[in-house]
Amino acid sequence: MLKLDNLHVSYGDIQVLWGVSLEVAENSIVALLGSNGAGKSTTLKTALGMMRPSEGKVFFRGQDITKKSTHSIVSSGLFLVPEWRGTFSTLSVLENLELGAFSSRARPLKDETLERVFTIFPILKDRQAQRAGTLSGGERQMLAIGRALMARPAMLILDEPSLGLAPLIVSNIFEVIQQINEEERVTVLVVEQNVHMALKVASYAYILENGSIVGQGTSETLLSDQQIQEAYLGI
Repeated sequence: MLKLDNLHVSYGDIQVLWGVSLEVAENSIVALLGSNGAGKSTTLKTALGMMRPSEGKVFFRGQDITKKSTHSIVSSGLFLVPEWRGTFSTLSVLENLELGAFSSRARPLKDETLERVFTIFPILKDRQAQRAGTLSGGERQMLAIGRALMARPAMLILDEPSLGLAPLIVSNIFEVIQQINEEERVTVLVVEQNVHMALKVASYAYILENGSIVGQGTSETLLSDQQIQEAYLGI
């Protein structure tokens, strides 16, 4: 569904990505793993059209989207849930969710989608009149994912969904990610530092270090490879 082919990306004279290639098959969950500064955020920005590669291409659903605007990419069904939630703190939970159904494709289905989001996240239904800024970190992450679902995405990119959350909440969030993939048939690319949790839900993973892919494989393969464990997974 999503293919990044030999991406080279720079900030001015400083090159950040060096030939990054990865693929996310339809209806799968794929993890992109790496520490701070590995180039994960730059990879996401390039996939969403917020940065232009000096070399390489981005494909979504078989179409070359390398030079398309972020707005058109999102409208085509590729949606990012950014690091640190990305919700509007002064708006209510319901208002945040309704903003997610902004596209012409999602707007007519808003009420139907809202009920589905409330089924996945019952706490959001209970808190729908509450301002988003008063929610806990875990609740705001649920709201961010719920708002993304309101856009009726074909694929979600989740940037560090576990960041700053308690272990129990992290476990719940990743259970929801699996549920969305299996029940809503939404393809997922999860970008994470929490290696164990990401590999628990993903079928395949890529390891990014210093702007290059340095390892890849099924979750089972990565977890059983001693060299990969010691060098990149901190095991």
